[in-house]
Amino acid sequence: MPINDEKTYGELMCFLLQRRRHHGTEDRFNAYIVEAVQVLAKDLRDIGVHISVDKVQTIPEAIRRDYNTLSVGCE
Repeated sequence: MPINDEKTYGELMCFLLQRRRHHGTEDRFNAYIVEAVQVLAKDLRDIGVHISVDKVQTIPEAIRRDYNTLSVGCE
C-alpha cells in the first residue's frame, strides 16, 4: 500500500518517512517499517506499555479498553 504524501501523519510516522529515501524501494522501506515497529514494541515493554501488531485487527474494542494494550491492524 503506497504512502499518501499529502496526508498529515503523526510524529513517529513522520520520522519513519524521513528514512524512506534511504531504502531505495518501497519493499525495502516497508521491511524497515516492520522491523522498526517490532523493536518499538519490545522497547515500550520496558516502560510498561504493551502493544500488539497483527496483520488483521483481531481484538474487539471492548477488550482493548480494559488493558494497557494497543492493537494495530496492518495490511
